Amino acid sequence: MKQGEIIGLRYRILKRIGQGGYSTVFLAENMVLSNLWAIKVIDRGNPSAVGEMQEVNILKCLNHPMLPRVADLFEDERYTYIVMDYIEGKTLAELLKAGGKVGEAQLIEWARQLCDVLDYLHSRQPPVIYRDLKPSNIILDGSGRLHLVDFGTAKSFNEQSLEDTVYIGTQGYAAPEQFGSGKSDERTDLYNLGMTLFHLATGVHPATITHDEIGHHLDQSSVSEAFANFIKDLVRHDPAKRIGDARTCLALLSRMNSLQHSGRTVSGTHGNYAGRLIIGVAGIARGTGVTFAALCLANYFASRGYRTAFAEHCGNGDLARLEAVMGRSNRLTHVDEDIFVADGITYFKAHSTPANPYGRGFSRIVGDFGCLSGERAISEFNRSDIRLVLCPTADWKLALIRDFMDRMRLFDPNREWIYVFMPFGKADIRQLKKTLQTNHVLIFPHVSNPFSQNRNEQKNIQAVLDEAMLMSGIGCVPV
Repeated sequence: MKQGEIIGLRYRILKRIGQGGYSTVFLAENMVLSNLWAIKVIDRGNPSAVGEMQEVNILKCLNHPMLPRVADLFEDERYTYIVMDYIEGKTLAELLKAGGKVGEAQLIEWARQLCDVLDYLHSRQPPVIYRDLKPSNIILDGSGRLHLVDFGTAKSFNEQSLEDTVYIGTQGYAAPEQFGSGKSDERTDLYNLGMTLFHLATGVHPATITHDEIGHHLDQSSVSEAFANFIKDLVRHDPAKRIGDARTCLALLSRMNSLQHSGRTVSGTHGNYAGRLIIGVAGIARGTGVTFAALCLANYFASRGYRTAFAEHCGNGDLARLEAVMGRSNRLTHVDEDIFVADGITYFKAHSTPANPYGRGFSRIVGDFGCLSGERAISEFNRSDIRLVLCPTADWKLALIRDFMDRMRLFDPNREWIYVFMPFGKADIRQLKKTLQTNHVLIFPHVSNPFSQNRNEQKNIQAVLDEAMLMSGIGCVPV
C-alpha cells in the first residue's frame, strides 16, 4: 500500500507505522473529517490471520480510555481493513531504550493505570485475557496516560479448557502456563505485568536472565523493598501463589503510593519529615564533587516520590551540558529558557539572578552553589535548611579547610554548616572531627551513578540525610 493511496473511499494513506506477522498498520487521514486514524490491513487469504480478526471481535465490545476503539471496518476482495484510534506517543520499549530505567514513583503510577485496564478486561463476561503485556505493546501519550495496543493474542476465558492449545506470548514476559503447561487466566496477565515492571525498574530484559536472578536485579535497582516484593509476588511460577487479581494489585499500589507521598516509605528522620526541605550543597574549592553530590540527592528525592527541584546557583556550565546530554537521550519532558524537566526533577538554570524554585510547591529543593564565594551566594546558601560543604579528602589539604572555616566564621558563627567528605581514600571521621574541631562532619556515601541508584546506595543516602537533619536541628514531624 502506497503513500497517498485512497481506501474505503475516504481514507488517505500517509505512512506505515507498524508491521505484524499477518497484518500491517498504516496512519491514514479521513478526508471528510480531516482527522487521523490507524488502519490495520489484514490479508484475507492467509488462514493464520484468524487472531487478527479475533482482535476486532474483542475490541468492538470494549470501552475503556486506555484501549483503542474500532471506528470502522470494511473489506475488498483481498484485504480486511480495521479503522482504530490513532494513539500518538512512544512505546515503553522506546523509552527503555532511551533511558534505561524508570523511577519508582513513575512505576507505581504506570502500574496503577495498567492494573485499572486489566481489572476492566478481567471483569468482562466472559473475562478477556490479554496474554501479551510487554513494553512494546504499551504507548505513553503526551498527557502521561498509557494505552494498551495489539489485541491479536487476546482471548475470552474458557473455563472448560484445561490448557492453552498453542503458545502465545513473548519470551521473557510470558508466564509458564503460556508454554502449554497450563491454562491462561487473569493471573497470566499479572505475571506479564510483573515482568514488564521488572524490565522497567531494572533496565534488564527478563529474557536475558533466569527466574532465580530476578531478586538480585531488583535488589540492585532503586525501587523500595515493598515495590520489589510486589513484583516478586506477581511473577511467581505457580499461579496459585501470585497476587490473585488486578483489584488487589490496585489496593496494594494505592497503599504504596500513599506511603511514598507521605514520606513513610523512608524510615528514620528524613522519612518522617513532612515539610519542605531545602538543601544547599557547596564546596571549599573547585573539583570537590558538589554537582555530583547535589545530583545524587535530587535523584534520590525524585525516586522517593517527592516533587523535587534542582537549583543551579554557580553557573559553571554543568547544567547546560547535562541538559544537552538528556536531550540526546530523549529524557527531557519540558524545556524553556529558564528551566528543564527530566526524570521527575525540575532543573532551574543560573542566570544573572539566582535560580528561584521557592514558592512553587516543591517539597525538596537541592541547590548547587559550586565553589562557595561572594556574600550574595553565601546569603542564599544560608537560606537552606541543611548546608553541606564538600571538602577535599587529602590529608595535606586539611589546612585549606581550616582556613575556609575561619574565613566563613562571620557567616556561620554557630558552626551549623556540615563538612562533607567524598568516600575516597581512608577518611577517618573521628580524626576529621578532632582536627576540624567540629562534630558536623559526614562521609558522603559511594554512588556509582547519581541517575541510577541501587537500593543499597539509596539506604546509605537516607542514613546521611538522617544525620544531616539531626545536625541541622530539624525535628521529626509525624505524618
